[in-house]
Amino acid sequence: MNLQSLLIFISATSSATLIQAFRSYFSSPSCVRHRIMAETKEVATACGVKCVPCESLDKSHLLSAEQIQAELTSMKLWCRKDGNKISRSFTSRNFQCALDSLVAIGRIAERENHHPDMHLTGYRDVEIVLFTHSLDGISANDIALAKMIDTEVTFVYSQQWLKKHPEANS
Repeated sequence: MNLQSLLIFISATSSATLIQAFRSYFSSPSCVRHRIMAETKEVATACGVKCVPCESLDKSHLLSAEQIQAELTSMKLWCRKDGNKISRSFTSRNFQCALDSLVAIGRIAERENHHPDMHLTGYRDVEIVLFTHSLDGISANDIALAKMIDTEVTFVYSQQWLKKHPEANS
């Protein structure tokens, strides 16, 4: 629908019908998803890293142990998990801070169409686990998403956890 058609539609429609249509549209899950993606799109462009569609990947896209280790040396809060995953764990200041970080990570995951496993336990202990599900291993997408999370998400850590993990301050 172009702008002229929209204006004709609006002028010919009652205000009650328009209000109902707008409420319906703006509360729909797809609209919320598009708003979230629009909010985070500029950050991804500025970051310069992008995930590639997983459907286009095959086993040749899995990173070697050496490649993974080389990447992890600059990603101090991430570590290998179960051989075929990388993870980052932390304790948030409180429950709301933990939820806020999960929502921010979820926005990035939706934008990139690459989704981590996220775990919230003990009301503020968070673990983010990344691997390319279709390959059951670590690809460049996982490293890229981890870097986006590190760059774009503001984490509010527990003071006690920060004392044990000073690398989180850098």
